[in-house]
Amino acid sequence: MNSEYCLEKPYLGWFAKICSIPHESRNERRLSDFLVSFAKERDLFVSQDAAGNILIKKPGTPGMEKAPTVILQGHMDMVCVKENGLDFDFSTTPLKLVFDGDKLRAEGTSLGADNGIALSYALALLDSRDIPHPPLEAVFTVEEEVGMGGASAFDASQLTASLFINMDSEEEGVFCVSCAGGRRSRMSIPVTFEKTEAMPNEEKGVFRRVTVGGLAGGHSGLEIIKERGNANKLLARILDDLMRKVPCHMVSLNGGTAANAIPKESSAVLVLHADDKALRKELDAWADAFRHELRGADGAGLTVMLSEAERAERVLTAESANRVISAALLIPDGIASMDMTITSQRLVESSNNFAMIRMEEDNVVFHCQTRSSSASRKDALCRQLDVLGNMVGATVEHSGDYPAWEYNPDSKLQPLFEKAYRDLFGKNARVEGIHAGLECGLFAEKFKNLGHAMDFLSFGPDVVGAHSTKETLYLASAERSWNLLKEVLRRIGEQG
Repeated sequence: MNSEYCLEKPYLGWFAKICSIPHESRNERRLSDFLVSFAKERDLFVSQDAAGNILIKKPGTPGMEKAPTVILQGHMDMVCVKENGLDFDFSTTPLKLVFDGDKLRAEGTSLGADNGIALSYALALLDSRDIPHPPLEAVFTVEEEVGMGGASAFDASQLTASLFINMDSEEEGVFCVSCAGGRRSRMSIPVTFEKTEAMPNEEKGVFRRVTVGGLAGGHSGLEIIKERGNANKLLARILDDLMRKVPCHMVSLNGGTAANAIPKESSAVLVLHADDKALRKELDAWADAFRHELRGADGAGLTVMLSEAERAERVLTAESANRVISAALLIPDGIASMDMTITSQRLVESSNNFAMIRMEEDNVVFHCQTRSSSASRKDALCRQLDVLGNMVGATVEHSGDYPAWEYNPDSKLQPLFEKAYRDLFGKNARVEGIHAGLECGLFAEKFKNLGHAMDFLSFGPDVVGAHSTKETLYLASAERSWNLLKEVLRRIGEQG
């Protein structure tokens, strides 16, 4: 670690301190306790709740005591990833920071700039004696990376501010002004089976696996706008076609890896009474059709493979297979609506990701992730899943709901940040929404329920490769973002 550089940039000194304290999701207690000690040593108000969330309050600097109070918010936890074979225990071992020119990374592990840089900026301000600022309320949450549990548990009635600056964005010069809410859904379709030996002779055939793969996948929020292929949906179309053309029975289905990932591979094991050569011709035709449909997206690498599969003792009945395939064909997937309020970008308002298919005992289970910056449209998409489930005899359960942060056209923070950025750096920033979740959504809902008006904005420096061993903080960008934050706070303070 370059200690001289850290002394020159106080926020980097605090970042190094944070990196010396283990703070993996659900293991933030030591960092939380450190923040309590930090505040007490400086005679600042501090509150620590049962979840481990921290609130620190600092009065405005002289002459700015009566200016509007500002919330500075970030999350304590980091996603802990290490290189294969590296002997490293995130629960006990400090991160090893490496300077590489303008870049800061960690040796062999993720860096945790997401969201350690937010805490570092806030600590540098709370520790300072010569940086002008209005009254500050610093909010540090836990478990953001594993479901935003800290923000959910936080008691917002403790807060008096009307301006809320979240520092969990990762692209300098892009100010985030809205985020989507989300909900996960689980559709369990009960199925019945028949023994393979009981099938009519004319329907007995070979066991084959059909796999749709080679797609790019990606984040179901940030990359849904790229219209990439969904392997589960494409496979459903193939199965529907095969079931209508040749004697065919379904043994199993499996697709996708996570609720928030666009599935890039999906496969089905079938019993087919068909010639492999003719079957491959059918599948090749589907592959060509899909590549054409997905040209300009991720169609170039798409494959539809036919391979041998092990014999199974049972297959789904025709009636069960028909219900499963019908549901897979009809389930909403991809973009449902576009946001028409933020005209500076092409922003998805609502989407549903048909994320996973699993066989669980006597059920075929579909998992979905629904997102929307409109609460009513999120509800409408989930209602479609309810109705579809009812049509195919399934049960549908919803969980993990979190609210949206809707765009505020009357925001005072947005023009303030835009002007400060332009004045400091001689260029315009971009104002965008994000089709994914931020803690701002949960806080916005809390303040709404309290009848407390709040103006939000999210910003941050360039952080590339978050959640990976390639995670990198760009130091020049971090310095510019630090100077921007100080300038915005100075301008707010002068309003007092």
